[in-house]
Amino acid sequence: MKAWMLDEPGAPLALRDIAEPAPRRNAVAVRMEAVPLLSYTRAHVEGKLPYAYPPGPFSPGTNGVGRVAAVGDGVMSFRVGQCVAVNPYWVANETVREPAQVLIALTGLGPDSAPMMAEFPDGTLREVAEFPASTLIPLDGLDDLPAERLAMLGKFVVPFGGLRRGRLAAGETVVVNGATGYFGSAAVLAALAMGASRVVALGRRAGTLQALVELGRGRVAPVVLSGDAAQDVAAIRSAAGGGADLAFDMVGNASDANATLATLRSLRRGGRLVLMGSMLVDLPIPYGEMLLHNWELIGHFMYTPADYLALVALVASGQLPLESVELKTFPFAALEAAIDEAGRMSGLQCTVACGDWVSTNRS
Repeated sequence: MKAWMLDEPGAPLALRDIAEPAPRRNAVAVRMEAVPLLSYTRAHVEGKLPYAYPPGPFSPGTNGVGRVAAVGDGVMSFRVGQCVAVNPYWVANETVREPAQVLIALTGLGPDSAPMMAEFPDGTLREVAEFPASTLIPLDGLDDLPAERLAMLGKFVVPFGGLRRGRLAAGETVVVNGATGYFGSAAVLAALAMGASRVVALGRRAGTLQALVELGRGRVAPVVLSGDAAQDVAAIRSAAGGGADLAFDMVGNASDANATLATLRSLRRGGRLVLMGSMLVDLPIPYGEMLLHNWELIGHFMYTPADYLALVALVASGQLPLESVELKTFPFAALEAAIDEAGRMSGLQCTVACGDWVSTNRS
């Protein structure tokens, strides 16, 4: 089979012919049909991120959609030919207080994740990918959607997990900070699908916010952040009708805390703030205000298998329309061009490698 391989971070990606894997015990081999690319894929393969990389050579690629090619011994619930989503967030299935965890083919998540990275170093950018059975999500009932559209589930499941952790209930008002970003824009649509009565979308690009307003059909209120803390708090609270029940922070690489603090201060008494972004500076917590307003601050990482199943159910029911996202596709053989395009993504866009693996560019 063919696979994109990275010998080590910073080395060039190479499309190679390698042996097709036979799944080990408790693992599944998936014939990949569509792989969504992260906006920072280029930085990852070039070794510019402070990540704990798997041992090389390895195939990059995190999420993806495909069909089961073979199942290993001990796998009970998957069958050959079944359509599945591959998800990189692997948590060791051990009854301990803090089981080891890893993002397969992306990074380790602590010193105890090195053995997991060594056991499953390869990601989804290969014809057949072997993953632990516990990381697969069945997509039964979604056969009417093409694989490249289903690959967008990877864009939604991260913020969806955070909104569920924040206990978003139907009828509540939600503020999304970073709504013009890759995951933040998905958070707006996910909150609507979960029954939010109003979503206040925060960002700095008015045009991108307007696209969310149109999709919200009267339930999305945009706020273009000014950078003035008091002004932004007043604008958010006004758009929220006096204050929000839940706030969701998904800003990437923020260099100051002003927008996050404005989001916090937009909460009504008893409100919750979920942090899922990647702020580069400390967040100064207003201790007295937290007590006075009974605010709840929740740090959250990724999602649970139950979150993913609930997301699939929303899509199957038609409550979360994946077609709202602009899709750009590239053949697997044109991965370099796809990575460049992914780096230009903003808002409701998704770049997916899919289709035929045939190429003459091998090394």
